[in-house]
Amino acid sequence: MVDVKDIIDALKQSNFSNQRQIEILHILKFILYEKEYPNNHQELMLERIELLKLADQNTQSTASNVRLSDQRGYKTNFIRIINCMCELAFFIHVNGNLITKKEVFGTLGKLLGIDLSTYQNHLSATKAAGNNDMQSTLHIFDQLYTKQLEINQK
Repeated sequence: MVDVKDIIDALKQSNFSNQRQIEILHILKFILYEKEYPNNHQELMLERIELLKLADQNTQSTASNVRLSDQRGYKTNFIRIINCMCELAFFIHVNGNLITKKEVFGTLGKLLGIDLSTYQNHLSATKAAGNNDMQSTLHIFDQLYTKQLEINQK
């Protein structure tokens, strides 16, 4: 017999979105219903579905009033900084697993109200432009370093 708790635990540990987990649980619930599994198995799945829906609603209802400045070069510099943070494993999935850059940029884009799905294009273009001396690519990191020094001296 299938242990529904094991299925739910496996889904919690996956990188599936809440919506995808809900879809999978609905399919499994239907199968269990058709095979006439005990009601407590179906109820466990329904409880998990409701929790996932609630989590999605809470996430969607959190509107952000934070925006990235539209000043020239800020988006590209932001992408450079976040890319380095991704490379240093600053971000993880809520389930504790590794997370892709695509997911990080997608989430931050939603938070900031901008499209960051083309982050790779920005990185490629700036890498090509900065190949000669790297000054344009590294300038933002110099600015951050200088600002941190100023902060430390206060």
